Amino acid sequence: MNVTEGFIRYSTSTRYEDLPENVVTVAKRVVMNTVAAIIAGSTAEGIKELASLMMEWGGKKEATLMLHGCQLPAHEAVMVNASMARALDFDEYNLNTGVHTGATVVPIALAASELCSGTNGKDFIAAVVVGAEIMSRMRLVPDLCIGVSGWTGEIFGGFGGAITAGRILGLTEDQMWNALGLAFSQASGTSQTIYDGVLATRFQQGFSARAGFVSARLAQKGLTGVRNFLDGKAGFYPVYYRGLKYNIGRLLDNIGEKYEFLNIATKPYPSCGFNMGPIENILDIMREQHLKATDISKIRLHVNQQMYNTVCAPPETRYRPETIADAMFSLPYVLGTATLKGSVELDDFMGDVMKDPKRLEMADKVEINVDSDIDKESKKLGLALSLHVMDVETKSGTVFSKKLYYAKGFPQKPMTLEDCTQKAKRCAPFAVKAVSEQKIKAIRELVENIEDVQDMAPLAMMLS
Repeated sequence: MNVTEGFIRYSTSTRYEDLPENVVTVAKRVVMNTVAAIIAGSTAEGIKELASLMMEWGGKKEATLMLHGCQLPAHEAVMVNASMARALDFDEYNLNTGVHTGATVVPIALAASELCSGTNGKDFIAAVVVGAEIMSRMRLVPDLCIGVSGWTGEIFGGFGGAITAGRILGLTEDQMWNALGLAFSQASGTSQTIYDGVLATRFQQGFSARAGFVSARLAQKGLTGVRNFLDGKAGFYPVYYRGLKYNIGRLLDNIGEKYEFLNIATKPYPSCGFNMGPIENILDIMREQHLKATDISKIRLHVNQQMYNTVCAPPETRYRPETIADAMFSLPYVLGTATLKGSVELDDFMGDVMKDPKRLEMADKVEINVDSDIDKESKKLGLALSLHVMDVETKSGTVFSKKLYYAKGFPQKPMTLEDCTQKAKRCAPFAVKAVSEQKIKAIRELVENIEDVQDMAPLAMMLS
């Protein structure tokens, strides 16, 4: 059995009963966290326009367009819901790869459950886990990817999405193979959207989720896709990672025993995952040393190349963000905000706050350098998204230094289901329509007992 055959076999044969308890626990958190991210993202820039266009196009009422009180063709609902989940960068991500799995597979699983009445909670969880596992493992194959290749995690979304949809739709092994081949024909996603600070960053999540869902439905109807989609002559890795080393064997390394899905990191702050560690680090130093923003003269960071490429460059838009996307991917801006406010919240990326002179003055005190030793250590430990050293210099000349490996929400310091529930409550005031605490409580109870749920379709409709 070659790698592609093993890939297909795992994708179709893994069942809920095969999943370790800790994997199921993480899956519940991912579902609840994605709900929170969708609530917050429902009013994000560009989402209203996208939702309005989909409603204008109309079509068969198959799946819920969340928080907009209507139904759309399932693939269009998936596109908008996934874009909402990613819109404010408040969704989870894989610590080793940076792939945003929940924003892709959870909206797909919900839409597929509405299409397939009677999808139970166990099958739903298995579909979410397997799709997310494959997405993450696919990005582990190349030696370097985040902030280096130019391709973002969304190029894997169609594959993971096709698996999640295909499992709930009941695809055979051969149909799943075709679905993945068709997903390959639609794989796309570039980090240029981040560098340019444009709305396409959030829509790429929707594009990839839609591609995965459409691929599964096309395969269900008998349409065929590329068979050698992984490593054929013009397959995914030879084409997309031309010039970069990769090891296709990593895709199946201890699959079913070792779960990359357990390396999920949940965000306590609405910003790029690379920013989570530095935000916590500055807040810890300030609390431990009883510092105020006015005490600080300089914040120096020693980071790896990937962190620098993603949230520190280009400096002109990182120190003076012009758009929400610029600010969310700006390490100087979020550190300036954290020192002033003691946190980073959704309203720190809205209105004119990005032009606040006090924040920009604090941002100017942030000095960031690529450190070769940190770069090597981050690669060795697989901590490109977090490992850094921070030196905080006070106006009196004292320097407080701290090296941070893991932050709140990382697998080593996980957020709980209750944390994700509270996060949903924090997001509720930003929703396009009212979401009561009672509704959030009901959703949390359903997710907490998801293995006992006989039909998952009501979960999507609870957010209609």
